Amino acid sequence: MLRSLFYTASSLISLYSLLCVIRVLLSWMPEIESSQPGRILARCCDPYPNWFRRFSFTRIGMVDFSPVIAIGVLSVVAQVLPGIGVTGHISIGVILAGILDVVWSFFSFFLVMLIVALATRLVYDLVNRYGYSPFWTMLDRFLNPSISRVSSFFMKGKTLPYRTALILTLAVTVLSWIILHYGVVYLRTVFYTLPI
Repeated sequence: MLRSLFYTASSLISLYSLLCVIRVLLSWMPEIESSQPGRILARCCDPYPNWFRRFSFTRIGMVDFSPVIAIGVLSVVAQVLPGIGVTGHISIGVILAGILDVVWSFFSFFLVMLIVALATRLVYDLVNRYGYSPFWTMLDRFLNPSISRVSSFFMKGKTLPYRTALILTLAVTVLSWIILHYGVVYLRTVFYTLPI
């Protein structure tokens, strides 16, 4: 009974998180945001992120990170509740496992996007070596800092051909994701078994 209550609460929090994400996306489209459904969604979702807006650290320049922090907190709670349902009690380990899951999901998302960008660029380099467009130039500007860091770490001052550096960076990024994924899984099980 108690376990199903925690799972239901977690599902409702996840649903509210999804509504908050939709609300954030709608804020970039003023014509939809000002419509009747947009206003109803704003009334439901805005009070929660607004609570975080009162803290100055949630805003850097013109960028407001309060919705990201608010959704992150909801995600931690949504992760912790099923853990409480499984273990039957709340502990520091359950909370740490929830925080770890949220941090890993954000970090994993960016690593997977980097892997997709690197793989896309490699396929394009293999198929069409000398063709360029503004998109590929922009993608190269995005990828080059990662490529140069990985290359300089492994080659210690030697210059690699671009394709080789691209393959090396892709391999290191995939391997890093795999190692980090299994490390997070291991840490999560360690956290769940903490007695406190």
